[in-house]
Amino acid sequence: MIFFIFSYIQYKSIQNKIQNIYTSVNSDQNNFTELLNIFSDAEDHFRKFSITYNMRDYNLYRTKLVKLKTSVDSLIQIRTKESKVQGDSSYKGRSLEDLMPKYTLLNNKLDSMLVASETLKSFRMESTDETIFDLPQAKVPSPIVVQEPKTVVVKKKSLIKRIFQKGDDTITVEPDNPGHTEQVVAQNNNLKNIIREKNSQTKNKMDELKRTLTEIRKSERSLLADNFTLLHSANQLIRIIHEDRIQIQRDKTDHELSILIGKTDTFKWQIIISLTFVFIVICILVYYQFFTSYYERKLLDEKIYASKLAEQKTDILAEITHEIRTPINSLIGIVDLLKSRKDLYQAKDVQLLESAYTNITATSKTINDILNLSKIDQHDNIEAIHFDYADLLIEVVETHRNHAEMKGIELEYTLDKDQPTIIFSDEFKVRQIMSNLVSNAIKYSNAGKVVATAFVDDQSNLIFKVSDQGQGIPEALKKNIFKKYYTVNKSNKVEGGVGLGLYITKNIVNTLKGKINFKTNAGQGTTFKVEIPIPKPKFRRKNTLNIQKISDFSKDLRWLIVDDNALNLLYLKQFFSLHTHVKTATNGKEALDVISRFPIDVVVTDINMPVMTGDELLATVRENPLYDSVKIIATSSDNEQVKKLEKERKVNFDGILIKPFNERKLTEIIVKTIYPIFEDSDELSQES
Repeated sequence: MIFFIFSYIQYKSIQNKIQNIYTSVNSDQNNFTELLNIFSDAEDHFRKFSITYNMRDYNLYRTKLVKLKTSVDSLIQIRTKESKVQGDSSYKGRSLEDLMPKYTLLNNKLDSMLVASETLKSFRMESTDETIFDLPQAKVPSPIVVQEPKTVVVKKKSLIKRIFQKGDDTITVEPDNPGHTEQVVAQNNNLKNIIREKNSQTKNKMDELKRTLTEIRKSERSLLADNFTLLHSANQLIRIIHEDRIQIQRDKTDHELSILIGKTDTFKWQIIISLTFVFIVICILVYYQFFTSYYERKLLDEKIYASKLAEQKTDILAEITHEIRTPINSLIGIVDLLKSRKDLYQAKDVQLLESAYTNITATSKTINDILNLSKIDQHDNIEAIHFDYADLLIEVVETHRNHAEMKGIELEYTLDKDQPTIIFSDEFKVRQIMSNLVSNAIKYSNAGKVVATAFVDDQSNLIFKVSDQGQGIPEALKKNIFKKYYTVNKSNKVEGGVGLGLYITKNIVNTLKGKINFKTNAGQGTTFKVEIPIPKPKFRRKNTLNIQKISDFSKDLRWLIVDDNALNLLYLKQFFSLHTHVKTATNGKEALDVISRFPIDVVVTDINMPVMTGDELLATVRENPLYDSVKIIATSSDNEQVKKLEKERKVNFDGILIKPFNERKLTEIIVKTIYPIFEDSDELSQES
């Protein structure tokens, strides 16, 4: 690109210089052509004047001389300005300054021609003086008294003949009387004297006229010769200046052209280098494109292979976690069930149960964090439903109460139940946020109080706060608090865990398009605040069923529990011990056989089972219109897995029960399924 830009600049520079040379040559040619035309017109008018002596021709001649002088003065001024401009230092030939003396000489000659034209005008005025042609007046003789019958007749010749002929006039005398002879003789003598005097004056005038005419001719020839000489010399000088100017311009142009030719050669090599460079770049791009395509194909193959490995890893991980979480969730449920029967155990036994429950719950949370991390990396979608955030907060707090009591921490929550509490969002993700923050607050506190608060603000944001009175967050760790595995450093590690809680929480908040921040004072505690935008909340429909546990349901309901794990079946059957219509199955195929032989109202089924999975059971039941009234609830440790299977099967469970769960959560899910109190439209009203 730099080569092309530089080459373009060079090209424009050469183009401008050629244009300047062309303009200069044309300008000089036009100036001298105009000068020669003016001079030619002046010369023509002078020749006409020399023939006609007409003042109109003289005036035109004079006007052209003045115009010619003005043009020369203008050229002198132009050349003076040009000489002040610094030219090419490498040019050593003649310059325009060398012509200045000739311009000055031409200007002087024009001054001389103007002076000579004034002299010619003066001569013209003198030569037109007609007084030189006036003849002296002849003396008039005394009148002769004619006596009758004597008569004298004088025959006069023409004036020209009288001037140029010397003969006497013919006089005829009529015969007269003898008495008049003397008088006639006297008159004749007098007349002869007059004629002789007249002839003498005429001769003198003619001689004077000849001399004057001769002098006029000499002066005329001299003046005309001088003017013609000046015209000729001026013409020659103009042509000499013109030729010198052309020669100087030609020499200068040749010099500039030689420089331009040199630059053109440089420009040519620059173009060659540029084209070579472009060719190399094109080759590199072709090479790069070829190998990019090659490596893209390889990367695509590797990506497909990695995707397959990831799918296999996910499947294996899901299978492993299912095998791990299933007994853990069952143990949590059983221990929780045993805890509820405190009257059967001694104090030390209750403490052992509490300890077992806490550790099993912590292990389950660690497994869930690892699985949630892989899901976050896959950018989970939002599965929004209607739920009661107040009940959710109470449930989360109660789940962690045992952990708090074992550390001597007061665990409280605050709610405003006068405000609507039914919101539309992803219940599972909100549960994770609440659970992680409450768990962290307990983990990093050794005493004091942990308070969880939830409400909806005026901007329709779900606000969730967790405050503790623990050790606070050191200044050095504030910028890393939300990073993955930041607690791996043993000096910062407080309890068990892999340091994923806050990292997962922040990613979930971002997925919900919310914000999370915290305020902390070292040694005084920390407050985390989460804001999640939600639609306008609604009041919960008033419930008059008064169902708090499984035994409160109608004894006429017919139940089917499906799970391949005997421990899970045993745990679920404990809740339905007071119901008589309870069937069990270990896989989906057995469940279909039970449904075909016995009327069933509610099915509680696991997802991952041999022979036939829970989602396959759901799809098969929904295909048969006879079973439209059957409610099917899924139990699973992985909410995302259930949602994915629902999309693949294009059918939905009537409810999803996330493991681990207790009787209260199981009761709530069944109530939602049989008596939908969280549905939108008519089922939810804005009640105060």
